[in-house]
Amino acid sequence: MMYPQADILHIGYPKAASTFIQRYLESHPQVTIDHNRVAPLLGPESHFDHPVVVEKPSRDKIHVSREESIAESVCVIGDVETWQRNSYVPGAWDQVKNDIIIDPGEAASRLHRIYPRAKVLILIREQADWMQSIYKYVISQLPATQRSFPEYCSTPSGIVLLEAGHFDRTISAYADTFGSQRVSVMRFEDIVSAPRRFAAELCAFLGVSEHPLPQRRENESHAQIARILRYIPILDRLPRSVKDAIKPQAARLLPGARGMILSTRYVRMLRGIYAASNQRTEKLLNQLSNAAH
Repeated sequence: MMYPQADILHIGYPKAASTFIQRYLESHPQVTIDHNRVAPLLGPESHFDHPVVVEKPSRDKIHVSREESIAESVCVIGDVETWQRNSYVPGAWDQVKNDIIIDPGEAASRLHRIYPRAKVLILIREQADWMQSIYKYVISQLPATQRSFPEYCSTPSGIVLLEAGHFDRTISAYADTFGSQRVSVMRFEDIVSAPRRFAAELCAFLGVSEHPLPQRRENESHAQIARILRYIPILDRLPRSVKDAIKPQAARLLPGARGMILSTRYVRMLRGIYAASNQRTEKLLNQLSNAAH
């Protein structure tokens, strides 16, 4: 495999503005970016026995490698097809547990072998909001009769992402491996609540001139469409061309595009699960801030 030299590794969590940030960086005149190039590093060891590092696209620009799946910290140690085949099957953990390990430290170590001098950008999102966004996105990939939130959480994908929501574990792994001064953690929520500050901090970390954020969101799942797919799975059988034609109309006619699809009970449950982790995350962010200064 060939890997372009990267100045920045964007460890983007799924449904945490990864596509938005990619579009933003693609428009920046001082940045080049690639996507889905480093995932093989978390595959079976044989996939990167002899990696080849090549020049980045432009010597005069900052190069960013973005990879969403890295944040899940799934390192394949067996059959990758078994993992892919069972990811969205409720109750299928026993089928995949011997083919993968979930280990942020191992994931960081594998990346560090190829990118020892890279800096690491991590975006995090409040977990209840994050998990409900993921759930909206994956509903159509679940079996037609098993589309409740608890059933998703029982899939290998759900189990992995619930584990990945303990952000302190991922942040610690990359800070320990790459060095605290080379890791920046930013918040999804600041894109809306403090866009100027977000852009300034991001550009400062990359080492490029400040560039304003775009206003348009990217790749956002519609809550009402997700509800329809959950209760009327027969719509999945329609040809893709028909579904693509229907979705814009449904999004226009149905209110609540950004509404919660999870019940209050599940939101409270998720916030309880991550309460201690979030306290540790806050301490880590303070340590990273101090290291940067």
